[in-house]
Amino acid sequence: MKNIINREMARVKRTVQWLILLAGIVISPALMAQQNAATLDHIQNSSVLNVGYRQLPPFSFTDHNGKVTGYTIAVCNIIADKLRQYLKLNSLTIHYIPVSFGERFTALNTRKIDMDCSVNTNAPERISSVSFSLNYYIAKMRIIALRKNNIHSIVDLKGRTVSLPGSSKDLLEFNKANREQHLNISTITTTTINGAFDKMAHNEAAALFLDDVLAWPLIKDSEQPELFSVSAQSIGNDMHYAIMMRKNDPQFVTFVNSTLKDFFASPINAQLRKKWLSPWSCEKMKIPSPGSCQHSN
Repeated sequence: MKNIINREMARVKRTVQWLILLAGIVISPALMAQQNAATLDHIQNSSVLNVGYRQLPPFSFTDHNGKVTGYTIAVCNIIADKLRQYLKLNSLTIHYIPVSFGERFTALNTRKIDMDCSVNTNAPERISSVSFSLNYYIAKMRIIALRKNNIHSIVDLKGRTVSLPGSSKDLLEFNKANREQHLNISTITTTTINGAFDKMAHNEAAALFLDDVLAWPLIKDSEQPELFSVSAQSIGNDMHYAIMMRKNDPQFVTFVNSTLKDFFASPINAQLRKKWLSPWSCEKMKIPSPGSCQHSN
């Protein structure tokens, strides 16, 4: 009798488990639908799009007149206009919200911002917490140093100290190269790229590891651009820039990607790239060696 009761209890337990699982299967699509439409619903109900950015020319920055501008900002403005049309809104207000490297992920997931329209590298280690759009630019990380320090490769920095922006893909790629080549290079991390550049410029660090297209504006705006060198050697993998969005919102990501596909195929993209990105080509800059030209998408 005891065995019969035990078997019956086990059968009931399995039945309950299957019912719970089945309920989850039935309910989950409805829950997912709510999640999927979250960003679009928020924008439609509020007529507001919250855009995160950082001071990273030529992609996103506040100009001398206080206007938030740059290539990525221009692209996101086009996405915003398409959103206004798609959602049939009379107007759509864009709030540009400054967010640091370290807080951008939290800003997305707490809905402080809807998109991060600054420099964000599409990296495998990040896709568990955020979503990325199609890539819009490809950069390479290089070594920026004072010319007098005679730094040409990562091996020249063995046992020394370098500066990098914290919470960046550059830091991850550098750490990997440092570890694999057993170079024992120490790091100073800063909250901003400008801070990391200043550490190098004031000789507090032997070099700066940074994406080439982000380094050149800093060099040009310095008091003596001729003091700096940019390595022909690139470090780590290519940096694929993309717009960053919340995880588990595929409807919004699909809309952004669809808009980007149309934009990339349009003459407007060529015009914006010429305006914002061409000035930082090797031919225009004439600072780095010919081997250190950036590769744009």
